[in-house]
Amino acid sequence: MRPVRTIIAVMFAAAVAVTGCAAHSTTPSPAPSPPVVDQPPMPPVDFPAPTPAPAPTPAPAPKPTPTPKVPVLADGQYDSYIRTVDTNRQRLVVDLVQVFKYPASMNAAIADGLARDQAQVVEVWVRNQNPRLRTLAMAKNLEIDLLPGDCIESRNHQLAKLVKDSRAISNSRPAYYFTLTVADGAVHRIQEDKTFSAC
Repeated sequence: MRPVRTIIAVMFAAAVAVTGCAAHSTTPSPAPSPPVVDQPPMPPVDFPAPTPAPAPTPAPAPKPTPTPKVPVLADGQYDSYIRTVDTNRQRLVVDLVQVFKYPASMNAAIADGLARDQAQVVEVWVRNQNPRLRTLAMAKNLEIDLLPGDCIESRNHQLAKLVKDSRAISNSRPAYYFTLTVADGAVHRIQEDKTFSAC
């Protein structure tokens, strides 16, 4: 009986040994932890200051729309006295007037203070109530239609007579008025007429 117990004990010990080895061999051993080493603290990192965003470029101010040049006088015909003839710069300085012809001339003259007996014989009456002067360009193809007088041929002679007539006085009033034909801000035609009766 004793040998049986011994055999069982040996078998049991062998079984325990086998089981222990098997269990030990199948379980992986944990990796050893790295040793703890005291490290000095990391120096602070100086990050560059953020670059400020560039200021927005202001939009260019809109260019003002050019205002179209308003002509001194609109296209049409105008009665006027000519105050200055500037042949160097091809300019006229004019004073616009109202022209009344008989029978309206008589009433206009009376309204402006002329005696009735004198007004009855007035064929042409020129009213000038506005002293404003206007400067107008003379067109290159300007036509000058002056009353008959000296034989006038060249443009220079016409302009010379125009200057002379524009300064002529009759009874303390300009002796001539001029009808101007204006187009595109320039005088294209000048027609001369008398401010007094022909006879």
